Amino acid sequence: MLYIFPTELEARRFREISPDSRVVISGVGMAATAAAVARLVQCGNIAASDVVVMAGIAGSYNDAVAVGSVVEVVRERVVELPERFRQEYAVEQYTGLRGVVSNTVCGCGAEGCGAEVENMEGAALFALAEVYGFRAVEIRAISNRVGESFECWHLEEALEALAEVLQTLK
Repeated sequence: MLYIFPTELEARRFREISPDSRVVISGVGMAATAAAVARLVQCGNIAASDVVVMAGIAGSYNDAVAVGSVVEVVRERVVELPERFRQEYAVEQYTGLRGVVSNTVCGCGAEGCGAEVENMEGAALFALAEVYGFRAVEIRAISNRVGESFECWHLEEALEALAEVLQTLK
């Protein structure tokens, strides 16, 4: 199993409690994630038989998904594209966590449009998994409500919960 985190901050606690796990930092956003995953495939670090777990924080659009909870994204889409160009990626659920729909966004201000959470990388991973045939799993800890100022985020709580859940996936 390979774990991909957008930032070292998101990976830090998991590295502490699972030091032998394969962890890669992709960078923030769809472009950085796509480049990192493509490079891993090209170098033979991801094979079709692999499970690749994208892990990190996400924002929740409403109270139905609580801050501090950990969810599995089972459907992703890039909501900022015009509707006629939106691709929706769906994966089979891998865990017993709550399965949610997520919007992958490039910036602030995207509307939920039926999604429960938002992140900045997931659609890139799902698109590459579709192309290269590996198993993609996306696990997100909810650190904030979409639109809240950064000072209101519950990063430590979310990252601790994320690390605990990821540790059980092995």
